[in-house]
Amino acid sequence: MAGDRGAGGERGRVGAGGRIVAAAVVVAQAMLSGTLTGIDAQAPPETVQAEVSGRTVSLAVARHRAYPAVDVTDLALALEGVLEDVTRNGVFLRARLHGDEVAFEAESPFFRRGGRAVQLANPPYEEGGAFWLPAEFLTRWVSEGPPPVAAVSEGSQAPDSSPASPSSPPATDPLPARVDPAAPWRVIIDPGHGGRDPGTLGSASYEKDIVLAIARRLYEELEGREMVEPHMTRDADVYVDLDERSQFAVDRAGDLFVSIHANAAGDERARGFETIFLGQARSEEAREVALRENRGPEVDDAAGSPSDVQFILAGLDRTENLAESRLFAGFVQNSIRTVRRGGSPDRGVIQGPWWVLLGALVRMPSVIVEVGFLSNDEEERYLNGEEGQRAIARAIADAIIAYREDVLRRYAPPPESGC
Repeated sequence: MAGDRGAGGERGRVGAGGRIVAAAVVVAQAMLSGTLTGIDAQAPPETVQAEVSGRTVSLAVARHRAYPAVDVTDLALALEGVLEDVTRNGVFLRARLHGDEVAFEAESPFFRRGGRAVQLANPPYEEGGAFWLPAEFLTRWVSEGPPPVAAVSEGSQAPDSSPASPSSPPATDPLPARVDPAAPWRVIIDPGHGGRDPGTLGSASYEKDIVLAIARRLYEELEGREMVEPHMTRDADVYVDLDERSQFAVDRAGDLFVSIHANAAGDERARGFETIFLGQARSEEAREVALRENRGPEVDDAAGSPSDVQFILAGLDRTENLAESRLFAGFVQNSIRTVRRGGSPDRGVIQGPWWVLLGALVRMPSVIVEVGFLSNDEEERYLNGEEGQRAIARAIADAIIAYREDVLRRYAPPPESGC
């Protein structure tokens, strides 16, 4: 489980309806120098860095949830002249970024920048009286600088219910196979484990059976949707090697790879859902889970388990699909959140060195969906029930359709005008 690891002791806050408290300057400077209250002196605090307006900004991060976040008070103090006029009114927060108005709502992954609505992989939230923004806001949005005028005018045309993407398309066409509005997407559904590999064990169920049931329902959901062609790496209780799963996806010229898994922990109180994209493990828990999954049911390291560094190096020539995987993971996490609100904690979008993702990433954006913890009795009952399985399958299907629309909006050429 992700523990509650605060970034420090008492700090200045953005008061409700008021501006940033000036007294926070002293404490923020102490944070940046590493003298943080409440953190073990043996373990230096985690930080996030970004280049902003020609200077390096470094901030301590907290992990109240599975993803890193920064206190907006500290962020504004570190970004003087860039992030300004920060005001907070209840769950809403407004500011000016590079001169553009930005607006956030706690627990919503969408924010507005000028006339453009965009999506974060993880939502901002309130904790300890402070307003926390996911660290990606600093690394992906603040460090970009002011958006081009053309991008702003295009984004302003997107309706609120269908937010634009967090990044403008590159000059080249990195996704030519997936930008034809007339062509259906081939979605590869991968139920984890199977056969001699039971996966996680619950008190009354195996992971391999639950994820296969959810995958079948997802297949049925997608069959009923337009412009989607689903395929399953397995449709029975059989074992499929990790390399065979990703090769299956590549051989069928897949446009999207979704691997479904269930989680477990030694602490039976652990609960929640998360979506994973390929990357370096950020916690020992994530590293151990990925190592176990990469090895499969065999107690044999002959095939090897690539290190985090090997994963990163191997993915350097696939940056478009890697970035798209991260974006798609946000769509999935946000969609499941709507059906599990109040029933299961949102553990966020995270990254991990999963072998099956690397193989599929050659061709397509790829994610793993951890639907819940079988080691938790309440979540196990939900995941074993028809209602829970259908709700999760429908949420993933909704995310796939929404993401496809987002890709077409960003990359497909506009229709030709004329008669």
